[in-house]
Amino acid sequence: MTSAWGMDMGEVEWERARLFPVSGIGGADEQERRASSALLAVVQSVREFGRAITAPMGAPAGRLSAYIEVPFSDGDTKLRPDGLLQVVSGQRTWTHG
Repeated sequence: MTSAWGMDMGEVEWERARLFPVSGIGGADEQERRASSALLAVVQSVREFGRAITAPMGAPAGRLSAYIEVPFSDGDTKLRPDGLLQVVSGQRTWTHG
């Protein structure tokens, strides 16, 4: 599978965004991860909100899933965006991070 940027996403298991994240709340990195997860969980759960976010980016209407800190590699560069949105509509999959 490739991302909206054309990068190879491989077969890595992605962590779904959750409204009540299970990660700790100790440091700033963990707090940022929890906030990103909660926001993305709302985006995926409230259809109108998710569609309002994804439609301007060219996503088709469909089932929206959200993930946090999905690892990518672009050649030798390792990337890990805070979040990733994926819309599945029939046989078509749209992904943006």
